[in-house]
Amino acid sequence: MAALAVAVAYGGFIGPTQSRQHQHAAEVARYREHPELLYVIATPPGMRVARAEVGPASFYVEYHSVRQDAYVALAVRSPLTPKPQCPKPVEKNVTCPVDGHGEVRTLRHFPGGVITLTRRYRNAEVAVSSRMLDEPGLRYRLNTLHPLSDTDLEELMREKVIDQRAAG
Repeated sequence: MAALAVAVAYGGFIGPTQSRQHQHAAEVARYREHPELLYVIATPPGMRVARAEVGPASFYVEYHSVRQDAYVALAVRSPLTPKPQCPKPVEKNVTCPVDGHGEVRTLRHFPGGVITLTRRYRNAEVAVSSRMLDEPGLRYRLNTLHPLSDTDLEELMREKVIDQRAAG
């Protein structure tokens, strides 16, 4: 009888724990489906990750200042064109030159306009945007691009700032 009581208690404790572990492992596997897109930049000083979204062909991360008055956005996606180019047609009040290295610089000319730098990285197209950082600051952030580590992913999950967007 005592053995049965121990087995039931053990099963009641271990069963839910194993179930949570399997659930967590499945969630991590879903986020890791497209590792070629899972890149982040060094978090800008005074900022934190506010939101991250994994899609079928993209990964998006928003970094917000702790005061919520500034942001930097990172978008990693499967390339849309064979080589980087400006979108057609070009929007009004937007300049979009492509440099000799294939880096695209988009500037929206209005008060508080957004600067976006886009470049190819391995098999992905990476864009970083901000209203607060200038072009050298954005280029520096792009140069800190690195794969999303298991530790980074665990932190995003623990902070509940990562989500998965369904295909379609």
